[in-house]
Amino acid sequence: MNGSFGAEPASRAREPVGARLRRLRSERGLTQRALAQPHYTAAYVSSVESGKRTPSGDALRHFADRLGLDPEELLTGRSPQQVMLLDLGLVEAAQAFLAGRPDAARTRLRRLWPEADRLGQARQSGLARLWLARVELASGDLAAAEEHLRAAERALEPDTPPVRALAVPVRALVLAEAGEPHYATYLLQNCQDELLRAGYRDPVVLLALRALLADLHLRLGDVERAGECARGALRLARLGPEDGVTELIGHYAGLCRAQLAEDRFTDAAVAVAHAHDLVHELALRPAIARCLLARGRIRRLGGDRRGALADLRAARESAAAGDLSAITLELAEVNRELGRLDVAAELLDEVLRALGTDDPLAAAVRYEFGALALARADEPAAEEHFRAAIEVATRLNARGPLAVSLDRAGELLCSQHRLTEAADLLRDGLLTLGATPD
Repeated sequence: MNGSFGAEPASRAREPVGARLRRLRSERGLTQRALAQPHYTAAYVSSVESGKRTPSGDALRHFADRLGLDPEELLTGRSPQQVMLLDLGLVEAAQAFLAGRPDAARTRLRRLWPEADRLGQARQSGLARLWLARVELASGDLAAAEEHLRAAERALEPDTPPVRALAVPVRALVLAEAGEPHYATYLLQNCQDELLRAGYRDPVVLLALRALLADLHLRLGDVERAGECARGALRLARLGPEDGVTELIGHYAGLCRAQLAEDRFTDAAVAVAHAHDLVHELALRPAIARCLLARGRIRRLGGDRRGALADLRAARESAAAGDLSAITLELAEVNRELGRLDVAAELLDEVLRALGTDDPLAAAVRYEFGALALARADEPAAEEHFRAAIEVATRLNARGPLAVSLDRAGELLCSQHRLTEAADLLRDGLLTLGATPD
């Protein structure tokens, strides 16, 4: 693949078809008569080469066959193989990024988009810039992500609505990172509505829009709306193991290369399209995990704890590293509610080992240890954990875990008729939460 890049001058992508025909004929040592026979005349070839006539489709196919080319290459100056190699390069660069090798992905993509521009392939150029925006966003460089995203949006603007829509989820991620999650949800919803009204039901695009809508609604605290979007996304998602999806991508990429070697360009295009779809789905795995989390919470609120358990387990398998501890904590809570106390304890130990000392989630873990101790009827251990949760939450200003820990600790002390201790604990806690002393 590397050897194919830069093999032709940039001007050839803009070369008129007549001039290209003359050049290719001369390079092969053919006369105009030899090129024309047996269906056309040397005068016809001369008129095409001089730009006085535009070749018909049949003539174009005849000339291409005589020159040993694909008609597309004669017409545009680029071979189908070059386009397929661009597509394969995009797949491989995206895989590098998703496998945790952003530098390799960045290097590859920075070569791909100029090559796509040279060949006049706006779609591939736009997709390369779109993946670069993802790479820079993941690295925390919002300005670079915005630059690449704007370039991608310009390149994809003339394309079909489903292709243009691929930029919308990335735009939403940039907006959310910049502190505008409500506008991000508006863009995603509006894009989905426009596609559906126009009859474009591309499953990969709809999956991306719905998965990110669910994720953003969940982060905004709208569990019901997140659950609705999650159900729509999960109907379109492949929920198999990640290594299975990665293996499929490799299978289709290898199939594309084999078909290119046999000049089976249509089959190669189908194979690389499958690989592209799978790479986009692989990039959505963390958002799909958030969809499973949202649906699990809806099921849990509705009393379907076993359904919630299944969703949380699946979410944990594909969650991003930053979400893993929170999902595992929620999984421990559901296991406790189902009476699976030893499993819950193991999960809590796992979360606690993974957390740093300054992570606000540590307070919620201590609170859940207290709830687990109560489920085991171990009140002294429960009190110890609730007090530890209050201490951690106070130190880290984790107001949610502080409030629930104060409530449960107060209830426990009152049930033991330790009313003065309960009153002191609640008073100190309320002052920490901002209450005004009498």
